[in-house]
Amino acid sequence: MLVPLALYAQVQIDTVIRLPRSPGPLGSFLTTATFLPELNKLYVASFPGRYYVVDGSTYQVESLAIEMWGAPHYSWNWRRQKLYVTCNPDPDGTMVVDAAADSVIRWLYVCYEMNQDALLSDVDCLYKPAVETLYAFDGAADSVVRKRTLGGLSTNVSWDSVGRKLYVGQGGRKQLYVYDYVADSVLKVIDVGAVSASQPDALVFNNTCRKAYLAPFQVEPGDANVGIIDTERDTLVGVLPVRIWCGLNAQVAVDERDDKVYLADNDTYINTPDTLWVVDCATDSVLKKVEYERRGQGAWPIAWVPWSNRLYLVCRAPDSVHSSSVAVLDCSADSIIVPAILLNHGDIWDIQLDPVRERIFVIGVDSNDVYVLRDTGYGVAESKPSGPRPSALQVQVMPGWFDIRYSIASPCRVDLSVYDLMGREVRRLVAQNQPAGQHSVAWNCQGRGGKSVARGVYFIRLVAADLRDVEKAVVAK
Repeated sequence: MLVPLALYAQVQIDTVIRLPRSPGPLGSFLTTATFLPELNKLYVASFPGRYYVVDGSTYQVESLAIEMWGAPHYSWNWRRQKLYVTCNPDPDGTMVVDAAADSVIRWLYVCYEMNQDALLSDVDCLYKPAVETLYAFDGAADSVVRKRTLGGLSTNVSWDSVGRKLYVGQGGRKQLYVYDYVADSVLKVIDVGAVSASQPDALVFNNTCRKAYLAPFQVEPGDANVGIIDTERDTLVGVLPVRIWCGLNAQVAVDERDDKVYLADNDTYINTPDTLWVVDCATDSVLKKVEYERRGQGAWPIAWVPWSNRLYLVCRAPDSVHSSSVAVLDCSADSIIVPAILLNHGDIWDIQLDPVRERIFVIGVDSNDVYVLRDTGYGVAESKPSGPRPSALQVQVMPGWFDIRYSIASPCRVDLSVYDLMGREVRRLVAQNQPAGQHSVAWNCQGRGGKSVARGVYFIRLVAADLRDVEKAVVAK
């Protein structure tokens, strides 16, 4: 059943994509998905063992002749137009897909690999943890070019693109290896025993404040809190008393515009409210506790939508009697503006974003449907104030580059950087004290090292004195 659209003017249902249902006695349902903005394609996994490709322009659905079970993990190599799909434990391998042709190129196998890897675009390598070894696969030939032996069971790898480091979780040992992948050396081993998870191994980064949030990547058998890692000093600096059960990537989202992290507290008791904690990344303090009207298993997954500065939350039902739904939170005020939409007696599995065309894909509504949503009513919140302000940021697109202009009212330190949608710093343009007045700088659509960035949406972020301002930049070529 769909809630009438007229009740929720903040969100528009653009269309509904209906994927084929399995003819078997148990039927089928959609699990995880990934959207490739460069190709305007949505890849969707179905249980049992089917894959679909949705054309983002026509919404036509193509079924791939691929057998893989479960809820896979995706890594996208935009330079090579390859999609890596890993699903553990059946099979223990990674499928390499030519995303342009929608065909399987090959399979990558390592001994007992985990359902997680990291594609490092600056060195064009896919890093995969397996048993005691960290494998690096060359992006061109998909062959092993490096093996690094680490102690313990390597369960997860997370990439700090600013510090150019990998953090490798060591499962039950509660250790986090800091690995310099350029020099091929272990920099440090962080003791994360203060985190209550049985396997604290996954990180979500806020690169502006140089913080990372540590919790289990996969489903945790008990309540697990969240650790805070200082990624400059590589130390555990604190623990947030928030319960994570369904994995860090599902229950944590970072608002890069306001430097906040949202943590969906997981409580399976029906008589307790679903809770969202809002944490300031700079001070590691709780700004707000948001409770919902609904009762259930908490919100997962959650996703921050940068163009409207909103948070989408899937509120899952504790049983077949209650309905799952999607709620929307306004991050500027940290208040719920859409309490429940897309009521569904099954489980909604995933949320994917199209930053170029500003669409939100909700995966698994009514088991085999993908709903395409669009934000509305956020223009007022994003518009510039009409009154005087101490400084202003303007970004104008030019042929092959962006003209960035800003003004500051008094001498101060200015930090101006380019970030991608994952919150990673792509290029630092200004980091110095500047005099008052008008200033301008050009961004040539290149990252560190002089390499051109991929097509997509980026954010120009200005920090000067007490002002923070963000503007969007869309790289089309």
